[in-house]
Amino acid sequence: MTELENRTNNREQLILSLVEQPEGMIRDTVWGDIPLPREVMRILDSKPFQRLRRVQQLGFTSWTWPGAHHTRFEHCIGVYHLTRLAILHLLKRGGFNFTREEVNTTLSAALLHDIGHYPFSHAVEELDLNIVRDHETIGREIVMGPEIGPILREDWQVDPAKVAAFITKSSDVALNNRELALRQLISGALDTDKLDYLTRDSRYCNVPYGSVDAQRLIDSLRIWPEPEPSNPAAPLQLVIDEKGVGALQSLIFARYLMFYNVYWHHTNRIATVMFLRSVQEALAQGAFGGNELERSDDASVIALIQQTTPPGSIANELITDLQERRFYKRALSLAEDDTMFARLAVLKYNPARRKRLEELWCEMAGQWTGRKLRGHEILLDIPEPKGFEIVLNVVCERPPHGWPNPVPWGEVSGLNNDDMRKFHRHVRRIHIIVKDNELAEVVRARLVALLDAYRQVE
Repeated sequence: MTELENRTNNREQLILSLVEQPEGMIRDTVWGDIPLPREVMRILDSKPFQRLRRVQQLGFTSWTWPGAHHTRFEHCIGVYHLTRLAILHLLKRGGFNFTREEVNTTLSAALLHDIGHYPFSHAVEELDLNIVRDHETIGREIVMGPEIGPILREDWQVDPAKVAAFITKSSDVALNNRELALRQLISGALDTDKLDYLTRDSRYCNVPYGSVDAQRLIDSLRIWPEPEPSNPAAPLQLVIDEKGVGALQSLIFARYLMFYNVYWHHTNRIATVMFLRSVQEALAQGAFGGNELERSDDASVIALIQQTTPPGSIANELITDLQERRFYKRALSLAEDDTMFARLAVLKYNPARRKRLEELWCEMAGQWTGRKLRGHEILLDIPEPKGFEIVLNVVCERPPHGWPNPVPWGEVSGLNNDDMRKFHRHVRRIHIIVKDNELAEVVRARLVALLDAYRQVE
């Protein structure tokens, strides 16, 4: 039997393994019945993965949209399911013969891509303190650790270090070209992570903004060039057929609309900023360390702050106000074209300077009002920068004049990256939030003086 025949048989066996009767089944609210082979069940039953049941996908969003109680647990299963469908589609297309190890590495990485998330999702990482590690580093440690690592080696027959390389931006493990292409299914311009969270988030929030034609997008996926080049070093890229252009445009606008209406809703941002300042204060007091934070879930981290910080402390007061829904008020919003936006935006990843500015503002406001302020009554909300640009190529039956396949996305869709940046400029705003309406009036009336105070923390 020739090598080509061996590889063809291997592809057919992989296809059968992806559709065969599994050990278990889960009925998902979004995608229906999801088959769960034994190796998937082993990961689901592990302690690190079970923690994700208690970490909400959207953090504090459920405090505004009460139905949004879905978790990282079900999201990760959804990403695994969509990745399985995408690989099955690519195998059936032919042209590429992935090995079982490559497929299993991709599927396990899809399942584990959020394993290192903090309570309330990305919010804690915004502190960027030395004792707060990013979730990818934590995830890498868990994947290679004693609870998940043996499952990957024994049940999945894959190298945990390679799985970790799929879910982290940097890694010492080299991936071959097929693996690099498959990794784009999990993290890329068009990945299964976005397909699941946009669909799932809009469903649980009961809003129409995140509707995505996931099946159409999966059916349009291709790896280019095809068939697989004889040179194993030839670069490969994940692309789409032109039949998927309309569905991808819909995904882009769905993501923009979800940020505009849900993810960056002002109440959600206010709750997040109150929580972050509470954690920052607790860590500064030595109430607990990074390890306790990493092992916590949504409910336990609130209990941790309440139990380890003294009543009346800033950390305790903020978390109590948050838990009892005594939210701060939005005093001011600054758009990107405001002269102070760029100067304040640099404080996003400098929490110490941001805190000094907030304390200085409170000191000034206390002098103007005669109130005794403690330094946390005026807070600064700086959402992380997000881009809506698409770096993806399209395979056209008849490419535009002068363009060989694959054609850049902008040439086919008519939406270039400058157009998409305009959407981002409109949706991302810096907010100054305050404890009560009296302080809101002070902030609005004394804005120039407050913004001039920025120079004192430079």
